Amino acid sequence: MTSRERLTNTLGSRKADRVPVWTHIPFGLQGSKFVPAPFHGYADYDDWRGQDPAYRRLVARMEAECDNLFFWGGADSGAEHYLFGVSMLEQLPQVEHDGKVVFTTVFRAPGKELRTVKAIQPGSGHTWVLEHYCKGPDDARQLLELPWESRSPKAGDFRELAKGLGERGIMVVGVLSPMCVVCRLFDPTDFLILSRIERSLIHRLCEVVAERMHKNLEALLQLGLGPIVRFGGAEQATPPMMSPDDFDDFVVRYDRPLMDLARKHGCLVAVHCHGRIRHALGRFVEMGVSLLDPTETVPDGDITLAEARSMAAGQITLAGNIQVREMASCSGEEIRSRVRQVIEQAGPDHLIVTITGTPLERISPELEANYNAFIDAAFEHGRL
Repeated sequence: MTSRERLTNTLGSRKADRVPVWTHIPFGLQGSKFVPAPFHGYADYDDWRGQDPAYRRLVARMEAECDNLFFWGGADSGAEHYLFGVSMLEQLPQVEHDGKVVFTTVFRAPGKELRTVKAIQPGSGHTWVLEHYCKGPDDARQLLELPWESRSPKAGDFRELAKGLGERGIMVVGVLSPMCVVCRLFDPTDFLILSRIERSLIHRLCEVVAERMHKNLEALLQLGLGPIVRFGGAEQATPPMMSPDDFDDFVVRYDRPLMDLARKHGCLVAVHCHGRIRHALGRFVEMGVSLLDPTETVPDGDITLAEARSMAAGQITLAGNIQVREMASCSGEEIRSRVRQVIEQAGPDHLIVTITGTPLERISPELEANYNAFIDAAFEHGRL
């Protein structure tokens, strides 16, 4: 059975030969060859992944043996795509400060200037947002009054990449939740405060983004993109940041129509959501979600794997559940034991064994050994 067949069967409630194994290590495609790279649509300041021999070895093993989700990010350009006039954005020359490379983007409109500042750590995937576009509610209100330039979405290199991936995995179209686009306009703490004291403003921003996103996604779906559309950002409305009522108000309200649109075009819906997901998981079932990652459980979340499996009701395939910190700190034998535990508690059907995050630094010999132990154990214990 090919990786594509295995993933398709697992997501579609059909028998597979084993539990799919997804390392969550980003990779790129050069023709049909897997190469170290960030998720499609993102960029590293330098090729630190390609310069890491351990990263190259693991990507080669993923290509030969694992079940791979390839994320295409052309549908997701964040606030710059949905709230700004592109011709009014200017990227200032980069500067170096305190060992980091700093990038400043300025949005200029008549009578208004907004800027965001990001810093990147060369040799790693670490990025910091030092300054957000909106420093307060007045900036956001004025932003809503400024002209917006729509851009026609294009399939770009999607089909070429899908052909290169072939039977070694499955294509996934990445989309941000409207609330996530809005949240990134502000300092995260400011956003949480504004969601309480300026609720109507946050809703208006979400409404505008959702309307524009709907048109964008529909155009891409009409071009035949899929077969999975994955939404990210719901985790920002889970406890302790927001309440279950907030989750319904800011995630369910705006994500559900987009998910309905994806299913209307024959796509499966996936959600990326860290943290305490007990309430969210119930809503995801109601919203017709087919895949959830990373399905964090106690002590990192508020639900056990057995409870998550029960709540998923045979509809949602759970992707999880080895934590990144476990990969960095546990022995190989402990990783093998954890993989067996995950399969016993959440599988064997409707399960993809994976890790909760991606490596953001060069891979140590111990971490490489644990990735190989993770893959070996999933093969050993995941046979159906």
